[in-house]
Formats: sequence, C-alpha cells, structure tokens
Amino acid sequence: MKKIKVLVADDSAFMRKALKEILESDDQIEVIDTARNGKEAVEKVVKLKPDVLTLDINMPVMDGKEALKIIMEENPIPVVVVSSLTKEEAPITMELLDMGAFDYVPKPSGTISLDIHKVADEIISKVKEAYRSRHRIIAKKPLKRLTKTSFLPKQRGLASVVVAIGISTGGPATLIDVLQDCEIYENTAYLVVQHMPPQFTPSLANRLSEYTPIKFFHASHGQSVLGGHGYLAPGGWHMKVTNDKKIKLFKDDSYIYYPSVDVLFDSVADVYCPNAIGILLTGIGRDGAKGLLKMKNKGCFTIAESEETAVVYGMPAAAKEIGAATEILPAYKIASAVNKHLRRLKEKAP
Repeated sequence: MKKIKVLVADDSAFMRKALKEILESDDQIEVIDTARNGKEAVEKVVKLKPDVLTLDINMPVMDGKEALKIIMEENPIPVVVVSSLTKEEAPITMELLDMGAFDYVPKPSGTISLDIHKVADEIISKVKEAYRSRHRIIAKKPLKRLTKTSFLPKQRGLASVVVAIGISTGGPATLIDVLQDCEIYENTAYLVVQHMPPQFTPSLANRLSEYTPIKFFHASHGQSVLGGHGYLAPGGWHMKVTNDKKIKLFKDDSYIYYPSVDVLFDSVADVYCPNAIGILLTGIGRDGAKGLLKMKNKGCFTIAESEETAVVYGMPAAAKEIGAATEILPAYKIASAVNKHLRRLKEKAP
C-alpha cells in the first residue's frame, strides 16, 4: 500500500522529531523530510512533492501564514496547521483556514509542547483525512469585508423562522462561502454549530459578522433569538433553543462533540418546524444526521452538502444515508436554495 508522504515544518528541533515519531507510528504514513521555517517548507514542497504538509505558524525567516499563501497559490496541497494556536492567534488561524488550510491541531502547551503526544491520535487522523481530501484542496480568493446594508429594524422581534447550520472540518471557509450569499429578513435568525475549541469561536463569530450580511453573536446563555441576526455556539458548550425562543447553553457528556449539531437540530425541530431550514455541511463523523432527519420529519426543508464540494464527506454523507436531506447540493448552490425557501416562508406568513 502506498504510504502518505508528509513534510513537517516547525522551527523547533524537538517538535520536528516528536511530530515525525507520532506520524510514523502509523504504518500508513512516512515523513519524507522536515523544514525549519516557512521558506524551507515552500522550497521542499516544490522539490519533494509531499502529499500533506504539517505547518507551524510562528517560524523565523518566513512564518507559516506567508508560506501557506505561496504554497496555495503555486503548489496547492493539503496543509494541517500544528501550532500553539492561543486565543490571541485565533484570528490568524481563521485566516489560514480561509486561505485553504485543511484543518488545525492546537499544541497542548505552547510553541514547544513536551506533551505533544497527547494529541497524537488527532494529528494522525487529520493528516489522513487531509490526504483523502487532497483532490478538493484549492487556493482561496482573499475575503472581502461586506458593507452592511441590513434593514436593522428599530424593534427587533423574536425570530419566527430560523436557518440552522451544522459543520465541522472545512467549516469556516465553507460557512462564509454559503452565508455571504444568504438573504436576511427581519423575522429570520441563523443558528450555527461549528465543531471548534473554545479559544476560536469568538474569532469565528467576528469573521462571520465581517464577511457576511448577517450580524453574528458569540451566543450567550439566556440570549433571545432575534430576527435579523446570527448566533454561533461557543466552543465547549451545547446550544439549543427553548420554547420561549432563547438560547440555552449546557454541558452533557453523552455527546461526542462540544457543541453538538444534533442538540441544536433537535431543539429547532421542536420549537420552529416547519418554519425552519436545516443545513448539514462538511465534517468528519455523523453528528447532525439524526437531528436533520427529525427536522425533515417535522416538515422542515433540509439540505446536505454534496460530495462534490464537501472538504470531508462524513456528516453530510451520514445525512444522505438515512434520508435526512430534502435536497443534496454543492456548497455553491446552497445559498440560492435557502433564499428561495425563505421567500416561500415569508409569503406564507400571516
């Protein structure tokens, strides 16, 4: 069987050695070389043609961001960012994902993590997923901030319609691609669950506000779900909507993911259906499929992203498998379908 050829880029000799050991503990992976900085990484990508690159952000000579920019423009390959990724670095991480990085793995304890083996399984699995998704890796165009032209009504009432979205690996860039073209009405709210650590979700909420027509909040417990707005579940907390149309954040260890897409979809089915749209986008695993089916069975319009555009065809594939999607669409057709259905719901409104 052909091994996955990996190039490791990190300025720490200890981290290069540790990452090599972790990756080569799997018999399907071979580390073909290492790079001490971004400049070396760019040169070795051209020379060695690795299948996957693991990339640190903070490096001398050329940092990870500049290296990624050059690589994605000239020789696009799957890139897994392995870096300290503190809360302060979260905006940079979002930029790297927007630029085309496949995914990220936070180092457990800073730039030189002596305990890097704590995340060994995650590094290996994401490198493998990156390799499997290599044919969908493309350079991204720079994002443009949108000038808000929202109606911003004087009295924002509770939303009577919601668009609920679940997403995981490949999420931030796909979310922005879809939401940039979605219409926003004074009776409609957008609710999003993205599998992401707590230090990153505030930055993602800010980016969704900057690059889409929707004003997004990093959701808080007890917050009312108002029309004309979007709400992103905080990392580490499940998010649901209550019968009085408020956000409830809570912990429940019976779910694999924090936050869980199924938790959101289940509550939307109970509170809003049939006046809701459910969307399941790219991601590893099966989270959201059962909740999407519940929404569909309660009369909601549901969408699963097609294999054509999904960075990882896991969650939407699970939805397709159990018949949870009214329509299966590539990412570039989802906004149009959402807008069309929102107009129908608006026409039906008393």
